[in-house]
Amino acid sequence: MKSLVQAIGMLRRSQSVKAVVLLSLAMIAALIIGSAILLVDLHTRELAHAKSEMASLSRILSEQTTRAFDGISLSIRAGQERLSDQVGQGLALDSEPVRLLLRARTSGLPQVKSIFVVDRDGMAVNSSRSDFASSFSVGHRDFFRHFIKATNDEIFISRPERAQIDGEWTYYLAARLVDASGDFRGVLVAAINIEYFESLYESIRLDFVSRILLLNRDGILMAGQRQDKSLLGQAIVQPGLLEQIKDQPTAELVMTSFDAQGGRWYVAYQMVNGYPLMVSPAVNENDALIPWRRVALPMVGGVLLVVAFILLATGLLILGLLRKEHLETALKESDAKLRSMVQSVRDAILTVDSSGNVILFNVAAEKMFGLRANDVLGCKIEDVLSKSQPRALAQGFMRYLNEGRQSSSGLALLGLISLAQGGREFPVELSLSSTTFRGEILVTAVFRDLSERQRAEHELIETNRQLQALSAAQQNVREEERLRISRELHDELGQSLTGIRMEVSWLGSRLLAEQPELEKKVGAIKKLIDGSIASVRRISSELRPLVLDDLGFSAAANWYVKQFSERTGASVNLRLPEQDPENGSTIATALFRILQESLTNIARHANAGSVDIQLSLSENHWLLSVSDDGTGFDDKAAKHEGIGLIGMRERVQILGGAFNLTTAPGVGTRLEVRLPAKLS
Repeated sequence: MKSLVQAIGMLRRSQSVKAVVLLSLAMIAALIIGSAILLVDLHTRELAHAKSEMASLSRILSEQTTRAFDGISLSIRAGQERLSDQVGQGLALDSEPVRLLLRARTSGLPQVKSIFVVDRDGMAVNSSRSDFASSFSVGHRDFFRHFIKATNDEIFISRPERAQIDGEWTYYLAARLVDASGDFRGVLVAAINIEYFESLYESIRLDFVSRILLLNRDGILMAGQRQDKSLLGQAIVQPGLLEQIKDQPTAELVMTSFDAQGGRWYVAYQMVNGYPLMVSPAVNENDALIPWRRVALPMVGGVLLVVAFILLATGLLILGLLRKEHLETALKESDAKLRSMVQSVRDAILTVDSSGNVILFNVAAEKMFGLRANDVLGCKIEDVLSKSQPRALAQGFMRYLNEGRQSSSGLALLGLISLAQGGREFPVELSLSSTTFRGEILVTAVFRDLSERQRAEHELIETNRQLQALSAAQQNVREEERLRISRELHDELGQSLTGIRMEVSWLGSRLLAEQPELEKKVGAIKKLIDGSIASVRRISSELRPLVLDDLGFSAAANWYVKQFSERTGASVNLRLPEQDPENGSTIATALFRILQESLTNIARHANAGSVDIQLSLSENHWLLSVSDDGTGFDDKAAKHEGIGLIGMRERVQILGGAFNLTTAPGVGTRLEVRLPAKLS
């Protein structure tokens, strides 16, 4: 939720995002408006095209209807002429020759159901129908009543009526029959097949036609499509519209009307030439717009896809802009942090561009050079150095700086130079690095004042020297004290114990044979004195073997190795040179103490079966190595060295030698010591 609020706030603040959104909305609005205008124009054009098609179709249908009725009229006129000539007048209307004539006139006319003859009494007496059995009255029909009243010779077309024979809807085309004297003889009637016109109209399957009607002059429906049969014989055209149609007998008329559901219709009216009829094709607005929808729907879909693409592209662009602005903000924050860090560094930092202008000068640099950053930034480095440094020191720095400019990018150069402040020179560690930024080489110089570090190093060296001298003095004092105690134990205490033993022995020899218990006591005392003498000798030897001072290192080493081998049972291979270290010297003492501590560690920890010891003199240095086949140990895994190893390492370091220990678990241990033959 917090990130969403931050994103919305960034959207509101970002001018580039606002511009992208406005541009996208403008593109979408232009696309939608342009598409809407085009669709409206196509809509209007399609409706105008539908009206034009209705007018054209009404003319075509009028011509077809005229030809259909012309065929019927010709057949009726031909029958009228045959029945009105001398032969025909001599035939009875219900005779067989008349029936054959009627059948001949019907053949080849699919639009005619039948042709029949009505006598002057209104009785249908003959017919072309094969199922005609007996006469029936049609005196009530319009076609008969019309000719009772009228004396003209015109063709009469009735309104639709139910046929008496089959009960189907039909209408009639009739002509007057007269006898030789010109009196009314009867009526020749053709029953029109309404289904013929219905099939004809339904066969016309066009997108711009919804229905086709055949009307008479009074607007009564004569024929249409099958769904219009309920309206046959009814007036479906308003009187006012009829007057407009009659005023244009030769021209088509296209009108707009509405149905009961409020649907819009475009209806064309065209008079049938020579007959009291008119054809009326019509199209519903929904049907008229089918071609328009075929174009509009893909167009709308395409517009929606383009809008979706624009929205998607806008969204991706906005995300990119937001990410870019977020990165720019983060970069600014990082730059601010970096500048803060650079300013807080205790080392002086100075950056120079390829033109020699100072572009970075931190607070430590202000203190070191005695100049303010505002007075330095943008100035030539030569001018900055001339204000704060002597000429010789400035030239020394410039040599390093020029070398840094010529070096490859990223190469760091280290050097020691001197700078001056307040008339006092002080050592500085200089680090130069170059980098390329936007095609420009930048050189950064980092100055570290070494005055304090050198003072601390000098103090540390002096302290270490004093500690080593103190440690050496302690070693010497310790060895001297051991020697003094060892001699006193050996000379004074040993001699006293020996004298006591001799006195006790003398007393024992003076005892009487009758005193066996006293003799046992004397023997026990002698054993105690012997043990004390042995302990004094052992302690004296461990403190400082007199043989080391009296006979030298080789004798002391052989004596100590022999004791070690007897005590541990380990096999020892001792190799010594012909020349010994100087008797009683510090080097001899150090070599013996290292050998002594090494064997002690082997006895305690190594569990070794054999030990190899070698001492040699090479290039004025004594080389002592002690190795065993014991368990060894991991010197890297060990947290700290033991006291014995520390003591040996410190003793060798005091004497200016080298100490090396090689060991690993399971492979034993090897100790190597290198000491100078003579101390300087």
